[in-house]
Amino acid sequence: MQIGRDPRISGPILAAALAAGLTSKGVHVARFGYATTPAMFMSTISKGYEYDGAVMITASHLPYNRNGFKFFTRDGGFEKGDVSQLLQLAVAEHAAEDAPHTRPGDRYTDDAFVLASALHTDPGLIDYVDFMPVYAAHLREIIKKGIDHPDNYERPLEGFKIIVDAGNGSGGFLASDVLAPLGADTTGAHLSSSQYLDPDGWFPNHVPNPEDKAAMAAGVRAVNASRADLGIVVDTDVDRSAVVAGNGTPINSNRYIALMAYIALRKYPGTTIVTDSVTSNGLTEFITGLGGKHFRYRRGYKNVIGQGVKLNQQGVRTELMMETSGHGAMKENYYLDDGTYSASQIVIIMVKRYLEGLGKDIYVSLLADLKEPVESNEFRLKLKGDDFQKDGQAILAGFHDWIEDGAGGAQGWELEKENHEGWRVSVDEGDGRRGWALLRASLHDPLLVLNVESDQRGGSCGIVRQIVTFFEEATDESIVDASKLYEGCSIQTLKY
Repeated sequence: MQIGRDPRISGPILAAALAAGLTSKGVHVARFGYATTPAMFMSTISKGYEYDGAVMITASHLPYNRNGFKFFTRDGGFEKGDVSQLLQLAVAEHAAEDAPHTRPGDRYTDDAFVLASALHTDPGLIDYVDFMPVYAAHLREIIKKGIDHPDNYERPLEGFKIIVDAGNGSGGFLASDVLAPLGADTTGAHLSSSQYLDPDGWFPNHVPNPEDKAAMAAGVRAVNASRADLGIVVDTDVDRSAVVAGNGTPINSNRYIALMAYIALRKYPGTTIVTDSVTSNGLTEFITGLGGKHFRYRRGYKNVIGQGVKLNQQGVRTELMMETSGHGAMKENYYLDDGTYSASQIVIIMVKRYLEGLGKDIYVSLLADLKEPVESNEFRLKLKGDDFQKDGQAILAGFHDWIEDGAGGAQGWELEKENHEGWRVSVDEGDGRRGWALLRASLHDPLLVLNVESDQRGGSCGIVRQIVTFFEEATDESIVDASKLYEGCSIQTLKY
C-alpha cells in the first residue's frame, strides 16, 4: 500500500495514523508525501511500482480544516459501495477486539496512540518513495508523443509561455517538472510568472478550485501580466483543472467541456460525450455540430464517468466524460479524472495547431461556434423536514406533473425528452431563443437546486417567476424554503 497527501494542515497526522494502522497488520507501506490524486492511481499500474492499493489524503477544494481519504486499486477508484464495505469491515474488526470504552486507556482511547504505535512499528515495513518525478515523466511522454514535433521532439514547448496557478496545492510540479523541461517558459515576461506553486495547507492566496471566481481571476491576471500563451489553473489534488486563453479569457465549465470535446472529436470522430445535467443548450449544439453525440446525465463526476464506462460496455463509443466542475476523464487514460491530463491535451492541441500554421489561439478559433447563454443562475432551496429525501422526491414529482399539465398556463414550456436527474424543462423564448430550467435534488445536502439559463436579458427571472407559481400553489413552506427565488428576482409575495 502507499499513502500520499495534499498540503492541508491535518495531512501529516492522518498519514502517520494510517501508516501506523496498516503496519500494525503487517502491511508494507510506501509513504509518498505530497502527491496528486491521479498520481496515486498511476502508482498502482506504473511498471516497477504496481502497488496493491493507494490512499490519497485530501479534501480537494474544501476548506483547509477539512480532510478525507480517496482509495484506489489498479481497477480504479473506490465507489460509494466500496467505501461502505470498507467501513463495515473496520467496524466488524473493531467490535471483535472489544469496544474501546470497555478498556479505558487502551490503544483506541490513548491520545498518544499514533506516537505509541510509531514506537512499535517495524521500520522494515515503511519506505519513503518520491513518486511524483515518475508521474511527471509520464506526463512529459504523453505531451511529446501527442505533439510529435518534427524538429524538436524532446523540447516541443520551446517558444511557448505557459503559466500555472497551483493555488498552493499539490500541482506546482506541473510547471517545474513537466512543462519547463519540455521547453516552456513558465516564468513569463516582466515580473509575473507561474504562481502559488509552493504547497501551503492554509491556502493563503485563493481556494484551489477551477470553479471559484477568485481562482480563475487570479489565473487571468497572471496570464495577462506575463503575456502568456496559456494559463492552467488546478485544484488542490489536481484531479480538476481549467485554462485561461492567451487573450485572458477564462475557459472552465461549459467552455472547458467544449474545448475537450473538440479534442476528443478530432481524435475520435462521432464519439459520444457524457456530461452532467446542468450543461448549456449551446454545448449540445456545439458537440453535435462537430459530429459528436451529447449524453447529458447527472451531477457528480463519479456518475458521469460511470455512465461513460457503462455506455462503452454497451457498445456505444464514449471517449470523453466531463462535468462542469472540471472533473474530466478520457477512455484512453484509464477513465481517470486527471486535471493534468486534460490540461496536457490542451497544450498538445495548441502546439499542433501552431505547427499547422493556425497560430496559438485556442479560444476565438476553436470556441467561436459555442453559443453561450445570456444569463445563468442557480438557486439552492433548503428542505426543512426530517425526511428531506422523501420530501424532495415528492416536490420533484409535483413539478413534473405541473409541467405536464401546462406549467401554470405558460406557453412553450415542455419537458426535455431525456431526464436522468430531476426534471429539465425547455422554454421557448421566441425568435429562435431557448431557455431552460432544471429542478433537481442535491447529491448530498437537504436541498433542491434550481438551475436556470436564458438566451435573453431578464429571461432567467421570467422563468423563475413562472416557477414561483408552482411553489406557491403546490408546496408547503414548512417543507421547503423557496425564499431564494424571491430574493434573487425581487419577486413580491405574502408567503415568504
